[in-house]
Amino acid sequence: MKKKVFFIITSLQGGGSERVFWLLSQGFNKELYNVCVIILDSSNGCFSTEITGVKFIDLGTVRASRSFWKLYKLIKNEKPFAVFSTTDHINMLVSFVSIFVKIPNLIARASNNPHQMKQFEGLKTRFWRLFTRVSYKNYDRIVCQTDEMKKSVLAEYNLNPNQLVVIHNPLIYSDLVKGERSLNGQKKLLIIARMSKEKGFERLLDIFSQLPETYTLSIAGDGVLKNKIVEQVNVLNLQSRVTFLGNVNNVTSIICKHDVLLLGSFTEGFPNVVLESLSVGLPVVSFRVGGISDLIKDGFNGYIIEQGDLKDFKNQIITACNKPWDFSAIKNDVYNKYALDKVAAEYEYLINNI
Repeated sequence: MKKKVFFIITSLQGGGSERVFWLLSQGFNKELYNVCVIILDSSNGCFSTEITGVKFIDLGTVRASRSFWKLYKLIKNEKPFAVFSTTDHINMLVSFVSIFVKIPNLIARASNNPHQMKQFEGLKTRFWRLFTRVSYKNYDRIVCQTDEMKKSVLAEYNLNPNQLVVIHNPLIYSDLVKGERSLNGQKKLLIIARMSKEKGFERLLDIFSQLPETYTLSIAGDGVLKNKIVEQVNVLNLQSRVTFLGNVNNVTSIICKHDVLLLGSFTEGFPNVVLESLSVGLPVVSFRVGGISDLIKDGFNGYIIEQGDLKDFKNQIITACNKPWDFSAIKNDVYNKYALDKVAAEYEYLINNI
């Protein structure tokens, strides 16, 4: 008899945590597991729900605070063998539900490094952090994406070390690989990120404004700071060199059309956009941030710059745009480490060995 597995997410709108569970639902062995993705709100999704062997259920509740009864009834009736949740508000919701209905294997996925996130903390985030500490106590295991995150979560929430396990994010195979650069001398830079303060857009635009006119920048993503970012582009007189792509579905095909991906974040868990960039052989220039040292080897697939060193970041962009990279070697290296089948097998092993 197949074991029933639930992955619970907020939406299919393209967030990193949601993408991880969307990929894992495809990677689980369908001969052994009945896989179901539970969504609070499936409207305006970026990810397909037409996946063989994966069932999608839309609770239609939109917010975690309105989802308790529907999720409780679903879990009580379906009796899943394992339930996975991710992001703080979903982890809290599922933890609360688990008090009232038995879940044999309950696993949370931590989505950020709490010590890094503190620099952006307000009243609302302090509230989430307090209740995250309580909610984690009900979980059998908590998946962290790196050893660095594991140490941070362990210290911040005072958990039993045996609760925590490190499993990296998965990567689905793409046939695409970065081709040769254009011969007209133009250098094409790319940012793919949610437009929020922690993603470092302001400093990236300041750095970009100091690059030669032959450098262009594409920005994919949306968010609360979009108007402010557009205003900064106008103030710096960069309108002719910066293109806003909005939210995109064909991420890897867009990545292939550029020369370097930029990551300006102040905090990350394990940046999926870097995984996707490397998956087609595109090098990355990034500030040192959570998970990045597991992904980038200086000079092989990009460069890591210390936080705050804007001058070095600019110089490394120029270096990266003029260096002859081995795109196929970059692609093969990342797949050998983070292929979906390998990571999904680690998750399967986890729920069968708690």
